[in-house]
Amino acid sequence: MKRALLLALSSLIFTNCASLNSVSLTSIPTNRKNAVSAEARKTIFLGFNFDNDFVDEVVEDLNKKCPNGKISGILTKDENYMYFLIFVWQKRITATGYCVPTTNANKEDNNSFKRASSQPTES
Repeated sequence: MKRALLLALSSLIFTNCASLNSVSLTSIPTNRKNAVSAEARKTIFLGFNFDNDFVDEVVEDLNKKCPNGKISGILTKDENYMYFLIFVWQKRITATGYCVPTTNANKEDNNSFKRASSQPTES
């Protein structure tokens, strides 16, 4: 009986739960050779979270990985992990995208604009 109670109690303490809050995706470029990604985490105790400044780290990290280009096709994920009977949470923000050289990015934007403007409009 003690062993079953200990097993039940330890399974409650050492289990965790994960949830995905949001996912967003921008337009995917044709040039997908340079994939870049960044991640930031924050541990929260008892649900007390006073700021979300850790998210800025993701933007800075992506910009460092693509200094001479434009990042497009960005996929972002906002995940929550709850540990130890939801007393400890971990927020994780992940962003992945493609670093497109600035000259190619401008050409691609111009081409997509030309394709969109050359299509007939419906009245």
